[in-house]
Amino acid sequence: MNPRKLIATALAAVALSASGLAAAEATLTITNTSPSRTEETGDPGASVFPWTNGTIGVGPGVPWQVRDAQNNVTSGWPTGPGMALDPVFMPNWGTAGWLGAYLNLDADSHVRFQYMGKGDSIFLNIFEVYVGGVWTMLFSTDIAPCGASGAAPTQPVCTPGVNEFVFPFQAGLLPFRYVTGPGIILTNDGLSNPVNTLIGPGYFVGLDPYLAPGPYQNTGTVAYVALTDQLDVHDRDFQDLGVRVSTVPEPGTMALICVALGALGAPGLRARRRNRT
Repeated sequence: MNPRKLIATALAAVALSASGLAAAEATLTITNTSPSRTEETGDPGASVFPWTNGTIGVGPGVPWQVRDAQNNVTSGWPTGPGMALDPVFMPNWGTAGWLGAYLNLDADSHVRFQYMGKGDSIFLNIFEVYVGGVWTMLFSTDIAPCGASGAAPTQPVCTPGVNEFVFPFQAGLLPFRYVTGPGIILTNDGLSNPVNTLIGPGYFVGLDPYLAPGPYQNTGTVAYVALTDQLDVHDRDFQDLGVRVSTVPEPGTMALICVALGALGAPGLRARRRNRT
C-alpha cells in the first residue's frame, strides 16, 4: 500500500477511536446521599493546606477569608459554587456534601489521589487504596501535602509518588479506606462509613466546590473525601486527613494522532529515501 494512504487510513482509525474514548470519560458518583446526611464541611481540603510559597493557610475546601472592620472580604479563598452555609461553623461557608456517603466510579478508568493536608488530630491517620491485591498506604499525617496554585486551586501542585498517585480501577465502589485511632477502619464499601453516630470517626464526601455547578451535586469528575476522627457536634470539620479524588481523562484525539504519526512516519520516510536512490 502507498505509505501516504497507509498513514491516512491509520489516522482516520485513530481519530475514530479517540472520539469514542472521549465520549466515555468516567465520572464519580456519590451514593447514599439522603437529605438527612447532608453536611457543609468545615474544610475537606484540610486546615494546613499550604500555599506554594511555603506559608500555611486554610482551604481550598472552605473559604479562608480575611475581613475588614466592615466585614468585607479583603483576601483569602473565594466562595465556590459548590459551597453552602455551614450551620456548625457559621458564618463560614463550606463544601457541600454528605456524611456517611460512598464514592463510585461509573466506568473503568485511571483515578488520581492527591493528599490535601491534615488538621489538628492527635492520631496517625492513614489513607489506603486496594491495589495489586493488597491494601497499600498512600498518605498519612506525616506526609507533606500538595500546594496551591492560586486563589481557587482547581489544579493543586503535587509531587507524583509522594503526595499524588494514579491507579487504574474497574467501575464500582472505589477501594479506599481510612485507618484512624486505635485501629478503627472506615472502608468505602457501602457499609462502613457511619452516618447517625455522634461519637466516633467518619468521613465526608463532596464534589470539588470550585468545579461543581452548585451545592449538593452528586456526579462529577473531582471529589473530596475527608476524615474526622471524632464525630460529634464539636468536631465536624472533616479536616483530619483530606484527599482529592479525580478521574484521569483518556488521551485526546490529537495525542493519539501524534502517536500514530510517530509510529508511521518513519517507514514513510524510509520509503521516500529509497525512492531517491
